[in-house]
Amino acid sequence: MLELEWPREVRAFFSNPLTMHPSTKLEGRGTEEMKTNDVTGRFPKGVAGIGIEMGRPGVGTSFRDLQTVAMALASVGVEFEPANPTTAIMADPATGKIKAEILDEKVLSAIIEFTVDNHKLKDALVALRDASAKIDSVFSLCSISLVDTDGGIPTVAIAREAGFELRPNTKTNVGLGRPLKLEV
Repeated sequence: MLELEWPREVRAFFSNPLTMHPSTKLEGRGTEEMKTNDVTGRFPKGVAGIGIEMGRPGVGTSFRDLQTVAMALASVGVEFEPANPTTAIMADPATGKIKAEILDEKVLSAIIEFTVDNHKLKDALVALRDASAKIDSVFSLCSISLVDTDGGIPTVAIAREAGFELRPNTKTNVGLGRPLKLEV
């Protein structure tokens, strides 16, 4: 592989699964994503975790498109995951603005991760749908929430109300990991 200089080197951090991302020190796309919640406790009750993998499968995405989506989400008050490479390239996570010098770079994929209180989830999903009409890429959408004591998934009804069709394929984490964070 040729060594790339800034800002082109950002491409390897998001596109090459063998590259360690400098902001998180993780390989792959630089994020553990949502799959480790039994250990990390990042997503407590009443909070939805959302992952938007932009550019996959096989289309790629520009950071300009990523900014369009991130700014739409920021406008409804989501909290971007601090331990995520996409958040690390934001000039201002409060607004979702990406660093200007990389806006025209393109990568295979980039994952926007955020949390949002369940009462704001519908607004975030509507903002995401509106932003999707303004970008020249594709994305997949994942959500996570703790299951209620009755076995219900609180975010399902909210997503349907926002007009999203849910797929039956899921990952279920049964909580066998040793928690690093305990609910208070």
